Amino acid sequence: MKVVNTSKKLFLIIVCAFLFRFLLAFSAWHIDVNNHVDWGTRFFEYGAAGFYSPEANVWNFTWPNQPPGSIYIYAGIYKLFGFLFSIVWWLNIKIPIFPSGIVTFFETNLFPALLKLPAILADMGIAILIYKFVELILGSSKKTKKVALFGATLWLINPVIWYNSSLWGQTDSVVNFLVLLGFYLLFRKKLIWAALAVALSIYTKASLLIFVPIFAILAIRQKYRPKQYLFSVVVPLLVIGALTLPFSAGEPFSWLVTLYKDKVFTEQLQVITANAFNLWGALTGLHEKSHELLFGPLSFKMWGTLLYGISYLYAIYLVWKKQDAKSVLWVLSIVAFSSFMLLTNMHERYLFPLFAPFTVLAALERGLLPLYAWISGVNLINLYHLWWVPKFEPLVNLLITGNRLVPRLLSAVNTALFGVFASRFLRHFKATKL
Repeated sequence: MKVVNTSKKLFLIIVCAFLFRFLLAFSAWHIDVNNHVDWGTRFFEYGAAGFYSPEANVWNFTWPNQPPGSIYIYAGIYKLFGFLFSIVWWLNIKIPIFPSGIVTFFETNLFPALLKLPAILADMGIAILIYKFVELILGSSKKTKKVALFGATLWLINPVIWYNSSLWGQTDSVVNFLVLLGFYLLFRKKLIWAALAVALSIYTKASLLIFVPIFAILAIRQKYRPKQYLFSVVVPLLVIGALTLPFSAGEPFSWLVTLYKDKVFTEQLQVITANAFNLWGALTGLHEKSHELLFGPLSFKMWGTLLYGISYLYAIYLVWKKQDAKSVLWVLSIVAFSSFMLLTNMHERYLFPLFAPFTVLAALERGLLPLYAWISGVNLINLYHLWWVPKFEPLVNLLITGNRLVPRLLSAVNTALFGVFASRFLRHFKATKL
């Protein structure tokens, strides 16, 4: 009976979290969502074959710099919007007392709100995966159910999460859900499905490539049969190839390589920090300066790459030595946090991959909760900085005064929090007698 009650509680929490997020989705959206509206609409004007081509390069905002997986999402949401709006229009025609103001409101606001739906649903999916990871680590018991429910709830109420998906309208939750699903399936010994989930994440957005070597090492250390390894490569390639064919005129893989090389990886700001409260924000302030500038004998970019490379190689070594689920979540967390804090050209949203694995760890070890709260709070201010939604003038004035002194101080605070987190990470592996 207790297990059933816990399941019901989880269901009710997810329903409430979904309704809250979807209602919030109508209140605001970032300018990035205008790109998604444009891309989803014009997909059906240009067709897949002409979508990325120069001759089709007529856009209201920005040329599409995301992989086809994202474009499929935006195009699908456009069709969903058309279907739902047609129902509203039919009701308006057939029912005289139907308020016409609803038609006007939905015509303007429904499509941008629906574009947030995949991320909102992914938030719910990650909550379930957090619940499942706790069960995987602790086993089945009454206590486990309570800890798992706490972890799922902690994720859903974290303002950083719903601010990103429901207000900002980004797809970070989607790609993080797919990667986290991939790792969960891998722990369940479902290599092929796990590899497909990770591949679809990269096909939607390339931000979690940093997790792929960890996934590969874990898969290798699990020692599957050669046939399973072969299928874990072939099946994702076939799916990605089939999805890409409409765009690529018969050469999906060479076309994809060119797209990622020339557009996805290059059409970004090349600065020391792109509004990220990190090590470089603390040292240089949050101004758009080229990361090719020298800092001593090396450029800022080279320093960031070197520092991150050292931390990444050590994390890879640790996951090679120890592959239990909790240790892997620690490695995923430190890799995500290190990339945000040490690499240059980081945006404020790039800390997002830390929060799903870190939420599981915080649910398992309540002593991590103060650190979790501090990191979440600083990142929430980071997301707010420069967007200013909702507008609160005293806070805005505080953040912009004195050549943005407060954001620089918060960058230093975040650097200190990163140091504390790294010490807890090392303590875990020391305690497990690696």
